[in-house]
Amino acid sequence: MSLALGTQTQTQTQPASSGQPAPAAPGPRPETRLLTVAEVADFLRLNKSTVYRMAKQGRLPATRVGRQWRFRKSVLDGLLEPN
Repeated sequence: MSLALGTQTQTQTQPASSGQPAPAAPGPRPETRLLTVAEVADFLRLNKSTVYRMAKQGRLPATRVGRQWRFRKSVLDGLLEPN
């Protein structure tokens, strides 16, 4: 049995070139960007198991999404800023 979902395609027309670069494609806002454990480990230069342990202990603010941990980039940036 085949299930067909109604999909719509949108086409965008390119404006005439005015010499200015086209605006960047919308993406996640920096304050809402979520990082994975591997990204946090690279960012903080820690081992992934250390990131997991610190998240479980509450030493790194994190959110569980299903069975995966996610970390807000803006919160991690705030932890690294000098007081």
